[in-house]
Amino acid sequence: MTRTTLSVLLATAVAATVAGAAIAAPQPGAPRAKIDANRDGVIDRTEAAAHPRLAAAFDQLDKNRDGKLDASERPQHRKGPGHRGHGGGVERIVRADADGDGRISRTEAGSLRFIGDKFADIDANRDGYIVRSELTRYHERMRPQQEAERAKRAEERFAAADLNKDGKLSRVEVSEKMPRLEKAFAFMDEDRDGFLTRADLAPRKH
Repeated sequence: MTRTTLSVLLATAVAATVAGAAIAAPQPGAPRAKIDANRDGVIDRTEAAAHPRLAAAFDQLDKNRDGKLDASERPQHRKGPGHRGHGGGVERIVRADADGDGRISRTEAGSLRFIGDKFADIDANRDGYIVRSELTRYHERMRPQQEAERAKRAEERFAAADLNKDGKLSRVEVSEKMPRLEKAFAFMDEDRDGFLTRADLAPRKH
């Protein structure tokens, strides 16, 4: 792996940290042992209790109220808007397509949280169904807004960590306010000046 490629990967990970990345969750059919302790394919309240954010959302996720979260009820790991409609997103859409006609009706969309109240905006031709191309175009249209929101959150986190308001982060500031970034400090501090600037934390473009 070249230094450039490694820099891109690490910078992307750092940007996710600064912007407040979502907690990774087990994928359908492959629960993580750390959560599904007994590996029985479901997560009960006892297992969820070890993960505060999951425990807090347990009742909301437990759609059938059986006190367990199966593969269809567990939260999905999201990689950002550019990845929706692929991988796990496709699986969720296929499950929601109850009649198997390759389209998602308003009723079927009720089980897809990432569509929510956006159905009318996504249904470009107003025929009462969402198809793959409409979903793709919607995400592309919303990308600038979503990126702007992520940039805003990143700036808010940077400002909160910049305790002395000098426009850069020392190792002490990073340690106190961004502990997950601390181990990567030396690598990100490429000019070796002992500080990380906004430019240092920005994702590198290919």
